[in-house]
Amino acid sequence: MKTLPDSLVAIVVSLILTSSAAATIYKVVDDKGNITYTDAPAAEVAADEVLLPAINPIPSSTPAPAAERPLVPVDEEQVVAFPGYSFAALVSPSDDSLVHFDQPNVLAQLALIPELNADHLVQFYVDGSAAGNPVAKTSLSISGLERGSHRISARVLSSQGAVLVITPSVTVHVQRHYKRN
Repeated sequence: MKTLPDSLVAIVVSLILTSSAAATIYKVVDDKGNITYTDAPAAEVAADEVLLPAINPIPSSTPAPAAERPLVPVDEEQVVAFPGYSFAALVSPSDDSLVHFDQPNVLAQLALIPELNADHLVQFYVDGSAAGNPVAKTSLSISGLERGSHRISARVLSSQGAVLVITPSVTVHVQRHYKRN
């Protein structure tokens, strides 16, 4: 008895998965003995109907919800009571990520719930120093990072400059080439 090559088995499995439950599958053997499985055989070719076994359902696993990072205030007196933001975290770059030598910029993206208020600004920080001026958006392209590890964080500021929320910092490791003397 002939065994089916792995590629043919993969094709049959894909046909089974992509066809509807009521679709009929046919086995076609050509004059050279090649076997083909199809749901629409050619009219001039003899085809045998294949009875497929019942599909073994596998329940999908639901991933555990990502742990929310706690909001970290600077000082209690600096943070203005603002009940609007229930969540703030940097979603890009991911913590402990590697920035390759051919990537000139790092995109810092802040996730806020609810969205950024129209009169609020976001100040991004690299290694504790402000990266540019506060902006009225939740992302910033950071360029010019030197080789080594850097901490990136963000603060949401009110229109008066009061700190409303501070994100935990994420660490990125920048890989750069350097010239030898």
